Amino acid sequence: MITQPRYRLADRVIDPSQCTIIKDGSLLKVELRAMQVLVCLIKHAGEPVSRDMLLEEVWSGGEVSDNAINRIIGLLRNQLGDNAKSPSFIKTLPKVGYVLIAEITLVKEVTKEEKFTEEVIAGSHIDERDISGSKSAKRKLFSFLYEHSSKFILFLIGLVSLASWLAFQYFGNNPFVAPLQHSTELKRLTFLDGQEFSPVLSPDGKYLAFSQRELGEKNWRIGMMEIDSRSIVYLEDPMDNQGYPAFSPDGSKLAYLSFDLAGRCKINMVDLAKGEFGLISTITACKNQMQSTSIAWNPSGQSLFYIDEDQQHDYHTEKKVFSISVNGNNKQQITQPYSIGRGDYSLSLSPDGKYLAMVRNVRWYQTQVILLSLETGIWQNLFTVDILLHTVAWGRESKSLIYRDVKGNLTRYEFDSKSHRQLTNIMQPVISPISNMNGEIVAVLGDFFKTEIWRLNSRFMSSSEELSTGCSFIDSECYTRFVSSNGKNDRATTSLDGNKVAFVSDRTGVPEIWLKVEGGNEVKLSNFDTISNLKDISFSSDGNKILGRLNSKPFILNVLTGKIKYIDIKNREEVYSVSWGLDNNTIVATLDSLGQSSLKLVDIHSGDIVTTLVDGGEYGKYSDSGVFYYTKRTGVGLWALKGNKEELLINDFSIMSNLTWVIVDNFLYNLFSQSGSYYVERVDISTLEKVDVELPFESLRGHSISVDAEGVVYVVISKSKNIDVIKVDY
Repeated sequence: MITQPRYRLADRVIDPSQCTIIKDGSLLKVELRAMQVLVCLIKHAGEPVSRDMLLEEVWSGGEVSDNAINRIIGLLRNQLGDNAKSPSFIKTLPKVGYVLIAEITLVKEVTKEEKFTEEVIAGSHIDERDISGSKSAKRKLFSFLYEHSSKFILFLIGLVSLASWLAFQYFGNNPFVAPLQHSTELKRLTFLDGQEFSPVLSPDGKYLAFSQRELGEKNWRIGMMEIDSRSIVYLEDPMDNQGYPAFSPDGSKLAYLSFDLAGRCKINMVDLAKGEFGLISTITACKNQMQSTSIAWNPSGQSLFYIDEDQQHDYHTEKKVFSISVNGNNKQQITQPYSIGRGDYSLSLSPDGKYLAMVRNVRWYQTQVILLSLETGIWQNLFTVDILLHTVAWGRESKSLIYRDVKGNLTRYEFDSKSHRQLTNIMQPVISPISNMNGEIVAVLGDFFKTEIWRLNSRFMSSSEELSTGCSFIDSECYTRFVSSNGKNDRATTSLDGNKVAFVSDRTGVPEIWLKVEGGNEVKLSNFDTISNLKDISFSSDGNKILGRLNSKPFILNVLTGKIKYIDIKNREEVYSVSWGLDNNTIVATLDSLGQSSLKLVDIHSGDIVTTLVDGGEYGKYSDSGVFYYTKRTGVGLWALKGNKEELLINDFSIMSNLTWVIVDNFLYNLFSQSGSYYVERVDISTLEKVDVELPFESLRGHSISVDAEGVVYVVISKSKNIDVIKVDY
C-alpha cells in the first residue's frame, strides 16, 4: 500500500494514503494530484512554496500550466473550507507562491469519532434520509459498540482466549497452514499533468509505455519512459490518436492501435532501440471507427493476437479475437462471442507463454474471464463479475489473475483454489492492471472524470419567447451547477413538478441513489447490499416513487419510506432497460433472449408480463396520452404503437441510450451529439415539428437528460481529472 503519516490541520485530519480529509464528521475524497500538492505544502509548512517547487516535487519537473496549479489550490481551499481572501489554511503570496499557515501536528491516533467516520461512515455527510426517525440497524450496532467499546474489551479477550484454546485442542495434532497475508505496495511511476492509460512494462522492466493526453484534450499519444531516469519520448505517428501499446517478447518492437478523426484504424508496429522509437510499419487495417483494442504477442514474436470487429458490416458488431502474422498474413478469427453484450475486448498473455486470458462482456453488465490454452486450443471459463472490467493481469507464476473488483480495488484469483483475495484497500480506484512477461504489474490510479449535474434555468422556448424573457437557452449565464461533490454525480432525473431531483452518486465510495429537494439538502435514499450498476432511474408521475435497475434487476424505491421493492419478472430473459408503464402499477421492460429483444409491459406487484408490446423493440416510453413510442434494435427511427399497429413517425431519429430521451406532456426531448457538440432536440409529438438547440458545454458525461413539466432541463457535465501510472508490488 502507499503509506504515509497522517496529519492534523487545525480540526481536520489529512490521510495522504487514502486521499481523504476528515472534517466535521464527514470524510471527503480528495483528487490525487490535490493531495500531492497538500502534502508538499505540509512538508514546507510556514515556508513559502513557489510554483517551481511544486513543479519539482509534485510534477517531477514536468511542464504544467498556471491554470492547472490554480485549479488545484482552489480545489484544496474548497475542501478544507478555506477562504482565499481571509485564509486559515493556504495563503497566497503574490509573485512568490503559497504558504500553509494552519497549525500542524502528526496524528498518532485519531479520536473515536474520527475513527467511526473513517471506518464506518466511509464518506457519508451524515445527511442520510432517516424517514422512520430512527437509525438503521447497522448504524445502531456500530454506535452501540463504539459507545460501550471499553466494556467489550474484556469480553473479546476472553472470547479470543477461548477460541485459541479450542483451536489448539482441535489442530494440535493436525497439520495446519495459516492463509498467507498479502502485502501489496503501490509505487507511483508517472507524475505528468494529464491522463495516462493502458500502461505496460517492457519485458526487462526498464521501460514503461503508455497512452497520454493533457486534461481537456481528446487526442491520445504514445509515450515511452525510461524508469530510472524518468526521461520520456513520444511517438511521431501521422494519425491523430495512438493507444494500447504492447511490447514484443524480446522488447525490440511495440505494437499499438493508430486511428484518426476520419475513422481510419490500423494496427501498427514500431521498432525500438535504446529507448527510442524507430521505423513504423502497418500490420493490418482494423474496422473503421475502432477506438479501442487489446494486443497480446504470440510467444514466438512472429504473430500477435488483437481485438477487432467484423469489417463486413457498417454497424457495430461484437468484438472478437483475431490472430495475424507481423507481416500482415495469415489473419484468423479466433473467437465467436455470445451475441449479447460487447463481445471480447481485452487480452493478456501468461508469463509462461502457455495461456491467453480474455475478458468477455457476456451481458450488458457482466464480464466473464476466460482462459485459452495456446498448446491445446481448449477454452475454460474461470469466473464472472458484475462489472465491466478493463483488463486482467497475470501473477508471476502463471497460476493467478489480478483484476479490479466492483469497489475499485485489485483482487487476485487463484486457479488452484478458485478463490478471490483482495490485494489493495485504498479510496482511489485502481484500474487497468497489465502484466509483462515477468508478471510485473502496472495499473492506473484515479478517476478519469468528476461529474456534476447542471440545471438549465431557462425553459425550452422559441426564439421569440427567449427575447421576451431575456434569458436564452444557450446563454451560459442561465445555467447553474445543481449537484457537485468530489466524485461522480450523474443519471439525474426530475419529478414532473421540478421539486425533486434524484441522481446516482459515489461520494460515499459506492454508487447510491441520492435526492435533492428544491431549496433543500442532498440526502442518500438507498443502501444497497450489493452494487455494481445503477441504471434507468426515473420518477413516477406523482413523484413518490423511483423506478430503477440494479444490474438486470428492476426495483421500485419509495421516496417517502426509503423502502425498495424488487420486481421479479416471471419467465424473464435478460433485462437491460426499464421505464414506467401506462400508470404507476406497470413498467416497460426490454428483455433479451439470445440476441432477440422485445418490449413487454410488466405488473410491478406480481411480476407477470401483461402483454408483449413490440418484438424487436429496443427502448420505449409512454406519453401522457397513452401512446407508446419506441426505437428498434436494428436501424434508426422513432416508432409509435397505436392500437396493435406499428407506425414509423420519424425516419432520421436515433438515441444514444434509454437515459438520453424523455417524453413530457406533448413533447419528446432527445440529447444527441454531432461534430463534437451536444444538442437537445425537442419534438412536438402531435405535429412532429422539431427544434434543435446547441448546449454551451464542451463535455457531457453520463449521457442523460431530464426535463420537468416547465421545460427545465438537467444534464450531466464532466471534468477531466489527473490519473497516474503505478507499479503494483504484490
